[in-house]
Amino acid sequence: MSNGEASASGAPPTGGPHFLESEWVIWEHRSPDKNSKSYEDNMVKLLEVATIEDFWRAYNNIPKPSAIFFDGRTRKKFKDRSVESFSLFKKNIKPEWEDPMNRSGAEWFCRKTFPAQQLDDFWQTLALGMIGETIDPADEICGARVVDKSTGSRQMYRLELWFKRKDQTMADELLSRMNALLGPTSKGCKWEFRPH
Repeated sequence: MSNGEASASGAPPTGGPHFLESEWVIWEHRSPDKNSKSYEDNMVKLLEVATIEDFWRAYNNIPKPSAIFFDGRTRKKFKDRSVESFSLFKKNIKPEWEDPMNRSGAEWFCRKTFPAQQLDDFWQTLALGMIGETIDPADEICGARVVDKSTGSRQMYRLELWFKRKDQTMADELLSRMNALLGPTSKGCKWEFRPH
């Protein structure tokens, strides 16, 4: 980030505005309903952010994943809808494999039953690492998603980091930087590589 660091405390730095290197879009993917025809029908752009102040205003007004994802007992609603995932992608890149910037890329993903606090912490840290450019100094990342993959009574979530190219050396560098940012608790994540 050029004019200020993204704070993990939930508060923007003083002064400002502090512009980000890239503009970002926060997306919500809703559970399909009877009128849904495609994946894209359920994808809704929530907000665009250009500054760290924009990010915190948006992030602090969107539920944490653990507050609305399946918790092993209930499927919760956010206002009038069920939400299956949140995405944070660079502006003009949609969180779908078919987007031209994602089509020839790949992702790292970790699928597991995260404790609620760890899920929220990992998602926030991943978001801050992307917008603050600490994971990706070379403009390779397209975005990230946090997805509720629970089925039946089985609680399961997935974190994903999407990038533009299938280059293994670059992908390994992104993984190393992401793990360093997530800290020692990330050792419980078995990250898998998946080409798009």
